[in-house]
Amino acid sequence: MSSQLTAIELGRIMRGGVAPAIMAIVDRGARKRPELASDLRAEIELNMEGAYPPVRIVFGGDLVLVEDGSASEPDLRVSGSLADLVSLMVAPLVGGLPNPINRRGRAALGMVALRRVRVEGRLALLRRLLGVIQV
Repeated sequence: MSSQLTAIELGRIMRGGVAPAIMAIVDRGARKRPELASDLRAEIELNMEGAYPPVRIVFGGDLVLVEDGSASEPDLRVSGSLADLVSLMVAPLVGGLPNPINRRGRAALGMVALRRVRVEGRLALLRRLLGVIQV
């Protein structure tokens, strides 16, 4: 595992896009847990309902790219409302998943169970992403 700080780069920005906000969350997590961020190799797409364009996040070792726009064939796609996705991102974790003992963790798990937040791809990759960006 590398403890070297991963560079976070903001790519393409679209009108109404939230990539800068997502970049801030990813940057904070990568600074707190550089070994997790640098070991992750994946292309992830966050799809928000409404007028927001998707956000593409590419973890490539010593560089993470965050930009507005679709991923061609993401390793993980997470879809839902912006509020639900943010709730999932800030939920306290245990073992890389939202903590069912905590109220916010239960709420995040409920959103996934009720399919308000939809996950396409490997659950292990979602756990690793949440591990990097956890608050």
